[in-house]
Amino acid sequence: MEFVHKVSKGSRFNQIYVPKEMELVFEVGDLVEVKLLKKSMSLFLTGEVELSEFKENLIRDVFSFLGKFKEVKCAFFFGSFLTKKIEYNDIDLLIVTEKKSFDKIVYKEIIDKFNLKFHVISIPEEKFLELGEICPLTRSMLSQSVSNKKFKIPKKRIDKEHIEFLLMMPEDLMKIKTNSRVFYDNIRRLMVIERFLDYKEESQEDAEKEMTKSLGRISEKIKNNKEISEKEVEDIRKVIKNKLNRIRKKI
Repeated sequence: MEFVHKVSKGSRFNQIYVPKEMELVFEVGDLVEVKLLKKSMSLFLTGEVELSEFKENLIRDVFSFLGKFKEVKCAFFFGSFLTKKIEYNDIDLLIVTEKKSFDKIVYKEIIDKFNLKFHVISIPEEKFLELGEICPLTRSMLSQSVSNKKFKIPKKRIDKEHIEFLLMMPEDLMKIKTNSRVFYDNIRRLMVIERFLDYKEESQEDAEKEMTKSLGRISEKIKNNKEISEKEVEDIRKVIKNKLNRIRKKI
């Protein structure tokens, strides 16, 4: 004889309540065995995130799978997989771990398990807590996310040295030419950084709206990595230069 029932928390200890119709079978003092059939798992959503049934089930399955790695402290889904219905290239997953370079281990096992295209980033726990305070890009990632543990984005702290580090790539684009998507990602980076310094929400979605306003039709071209003319490159560099100047004045 056995029964399935949710675990309920009693006043002094976690208790399992016997269904009324079975109270004559399972009596006080009986020795019983409890077996876990399915782990209860809560999802913690940050920002305006709406999950389809498919996405919610996948996220739950991945979090459950990550539970076998004792090194994983918590995990976050973020990026276009959450914010777009179908217009995403891969599934962004941030893993906070005990050790460095854990992403390669998790990446292989997740790919083997789910056969989907994941982009896995792992950050040691101590570094993650620091970046949550000082890094506009990390804060932007987490502004719309789903995690397996309750998380609150910490109060921001401006670190000039870290901001200067983030500006290195946009500065290089003033001299070198690369594929248009790199221009897109770095202009969005600059807009997120400026919003951070202005104490506004570091939302990538808001940054993309600002980019469309600043670049017009060029924005859509570089977003889709289409070929751009020399004139368009110059227009993009004007926007980059203007943003760099504005940011430097604020730090």
